[in-house]
Amino acid sequence: MGVLDHSSHSQGGCKSSMTSTSVEASGKTVDEAVEKALENLEEARENVEVEVLDEQPEEARVRVTLRDTYARKARQVVADLLLKMGILAQVYIRKADDPVMIDIGGENLGLLIGWRGETLRAFQTVVNLILNEGRSDRRRLVVDVEHYRNRREETVKEMALRLAERVRRTGERLVMDPMQAYERRIVHITLEKEPGVKTESHGEEPHRRVAILPDGVSATRTAVDRPPPASQPLTRQGAAYGDRGAYGDRGGYGDRPRYGDRPRFGDRPRFGEQRQPDPPGQPDSPGQPDSLGQPAEGAEPEGPEPQG
Repeated sequence: MGVLDHSSHSQGGCKSSMTSTSVEASGKTVDEAVEKALENLEEARENVEVEVLDEQPEEARVRVTLRDTYARKARQVVADLLLKMGILAQVYIRKADDPVMIDIGGENLGLLIGWRGETLRAFQTVVNLILNEGRSDRRRLVVDVEHYRNRREETVKEMALRLAERVRRTGERLVMDPMQAYERRIVHITLEKEPGVKTESHGEEPHRRVAILPDGVSATRTAVDRPPPASQPLTRQGAAYGDRGAYGDRGGYGDRPRYGDRPRFGDRPRFGEQRQPDPPGQPDSPGQPDSLGQPAEGAEPEGPEPQG
């Protein structure tokens, strides 16, 4: 597996030079020839030098050479890292000015993106550290994979609008999961002009989160600055769902006497058996025979009446 760097490929009416940083291309006009060369190099016009080799009424030939730019170096660093990681991908420059944007294309690149882009952010950090080492003028580089960042931005916008509608409906504040700075900024910008709600950020990195509140409600910092449980998607009123305590902490069946601690059915006298007499001073209810078959106190004796 390896990285395909399109700066050294030939295509159509183009051919690569020995240095692999320039190509020659031909077309009906100079502009058409330059466009073919740029397509082959996958570079923007501002990143190359153009030399017209021949210009005839029906054909023009040019040599397009890459400038030794920061963007060019960035693409090479990304390509080298992917090669060492064993990832087959195409690397090209999407944007050459600040911030420089490097896009990675290919199949099965989900592993490089990671959960919510965490792996991609870590990869981008490594590339920035390599590029800015020893530089006094630090520049920012953004690495993207198959336009993942655009898709993630749309997801964050949709989620923010959905939660804002819930806040308007219920009047309760909602606290979102911890997000990266650029994602929090998306939420703030998306809801900036939404009626009836406002947004505030609380906490410290990497657990900084956005709270969505009804207008006129002040956000409390209770439980907002704490790192949330890993499984906690949202919090209400600033308190995490997990802060209510586990089921066993709230009491329940486990606090009642177990079945074995109650009088068992077998402790009662079986049919036809007599149980021990009650302790003195604890007769059975009036009018009922006691357990020994004797008439209870105050009860009429059973049997035939005596003859008069």
